[in-house]
Amino acid sequence: MATLGLIPIPEDLPLFPVPTENVNGLLATSEDLGLTVEEKQELDNYQSALRILGPAAGAVLMCPGNQENVADEDKCPYSSKCPLLRMHKAPADKMCPVERLIVEERFNAWCRELSTDPVLAKESDRVAISDLCWIDLQMQRSLHILSKGDEARLTVTNPKDVHPETFLPISWEKVIHPNVELLVTLQTQRRMILKDWMLTPEQKWKREKAEGKGSGKDIASKQSARADRLRAIKSSNED
Repeated sequence: MATLGLIPIPEDLPLFPVPTENVNGLLATSEDLGLTVEEKQELDNYQSALRILGPAAGAVLMCPGNQENVADEDKCPYSSKCPLLRMHKAPADKMCPVERLIVEERFNAWCRELSTDPVLAKESDRVAISDLCWIDLQMQRSLHILSKGDEARLTVTNPKDVHPETFLPISWEKVIHPNVELLVTLQTQRRMILKDWMLTPEQKWKREKAEGKGSGKDIASKQSARADRLRAIKSSNED
């Protein structure tokens, strides 16, 4: 009989717990919702998107429509550039066509980067890819917000001091736009994920060097080769 520390382990004990019940269908029973064929297909597509794309699918913006009587600062992040909004054909209460395409294209692109299939990807790969897509999506929103009006100055004017009795602002100050700070945070998060997966340019070079696949055209390789030649010349001169 094997032991774990001082605790005896029976020989017939399985190494990993064996599932005793299928989890599918535990959360709810199947109901007849009276859906048409088209409606059922739409529901199936949405469920598949959440299953395959993960959290990135749930992050897609719902289009607020043409927003004809809305102040500029309250409009959709893409309002300054969206062709559908300019055409007055923005699909209200539907998934934003712009962000939907961003998520789909970015998910496929990151899958190619990791050499994995979107449907058959391991869950660890799927989580990382979904996080990267979500970051790409938030960066697009922030960049579009910063591209219109006064936001393009990358600063905002905030109250600095208020009147002690009325609490109304009496002085103002310019500060960095919140979306600029958000971009820095998103870029850091993306770099951390890429670093974990050894996908930054520096780590790609280190991996290729360790595997003997380096092209020898980068600065570090050139410096190393130059140092080797100098040592060889010095050694031959001493001889």
